[in-house]
Amino acid sequence: MSNLATPERRRNYYLLIISVASMMITASTIYMVFPLFFAEHGISNTQSGLLISIGTLAGVFSGLLAGKFSDSYGRKWILVAGTGVYAVVFYLFAFMSKDFTTFFVLRFFEGIGFYVMPVMVSAMCADTFERQERGRMMSLFSMSGGIGQLIGPLSAPYLIKGDDYTMYFLFSGTFVLISCVALALLVKETLPVELRVKTVPKIGFNFGSFLGSVRKLGKPFMLLLGAILLYRTGYTLIDPFFSVYMSDVLHLDLSNMSYLFAIRALCTLIFAPIAGYLADKWGRKPTFVVSMALVAVALVAYTRMTQPYHIYYVRALDAIAGVVVFNSIRTMTADLLAPEVRGFGMGLYSTISQESSTVGAIFGGYLIDVMGYNMVFLVAAGLSAMSLGIVQLFIDEPAETPVNQTVAPVAH
Repeated sequence: MSNLATPERRRNYYLLIISVASMMITASTIYMVFPLFFAEHGISNTQSGLLISIGTLAGVFSGLLAGKFSDSYGRKWILVAGTGVYAVVFYLFAFMSKDFTTFFVLRFFEGIGFYVMPVMVSAMCADTFERQERGRMMSLFSMSGGIGQLIGPLSAPYLIKGDDYTMYFLFSGTFVLISCVALALLVKETLPVELRVKTVPKIGFNFGSFLGSVRKLGKPFMLLLGAILLYRTGYTLIDPFFSVYMSDVLHLDLSNMSYLFAIRALCTLIFAPIAGYLADKWGRKPTFVVSMALVAVALVAYTRMTQPYHIYYVRALDAIAGVVVFNSIRTMTADLLAPEVRGFGMGLYSTISQESSTVGAIFGGYLIDVMGYNMVFLVAAGLSAMSLGIVQLFIDEPAETPVNQTVAPVAH
């Protein structure tokens, strides 16, 4: 493979990012809309945490299985299938009954569909680009999220009429369906047949085989996953409940909330390419360490606000730090994985990320009810600092060639 991607492969990746962008319009509104939607139907904060967590728990399985099977069968059609499931669930939210059990089932399948996407897109980016431009190309994925975060939250209030969310769900399903069709018709497979794992994965699980597969990924990769686990657990103690925080503590209505969510989008669009440039030119590890320090500072700052307008400054700092952290995590993960195990490794990364999100969402609602928002912000800041320490002390800058050249045995 040449040092730079061919124009055809580069064009294919751009089509992939454009296709995913419309899907991100809906994904960006979930943490803003769903807690309020659940509350309208009598769901408590603790129950809302369970509903948020079941989606991420489903993503644990779908992300890992998607990565595992994509190493043998390719990335594209697994991505298309996940996107299709995600689209259907939004239509079902519009028309099925509004009770905890129904929400629980729909959130489970929503998570199964959605969390295939970040695994496949990250793997397809790493398939396409070499290390020297991978950071900048990963930032395009973050920018597609930024576009969604800008359009979604600003449009959501116009699609919700009082306690009627039907139009919101119909529009969301349609946007995701557009993504699904675009992916199927426009995007080409990125994993060549000759680089695919020849052993066909089997459905089922054997712990010994799985553990052997994990060990083949290498110690640096596993330490990075540990750092991600701490960061994501802390951050998702509060993130799924941020719209409730803005409503109950800051007393903002949905329109004003949308502006704060849009701040994250603008920061993503502006700073994602900067994050990619820094990762490629300055290094993955320094970028991660500095941005994670800013995440901890932002989380503490939420507890120190004395004026209403301070939320805009803190939210901007939080958003800037977050986009740089995510881009550096995705880039470091891709750097540490050889092509033959990239799908499995990305799936395991998604599993760790989503499982920590599950734990955070489950306990976040309870801790907020018991300890209050400020204490939860401080706990999240402490876990972010621990994540920073692991990377700073135990992980070196990723080498040009991944250390895990041996193909990981398939878990079955």
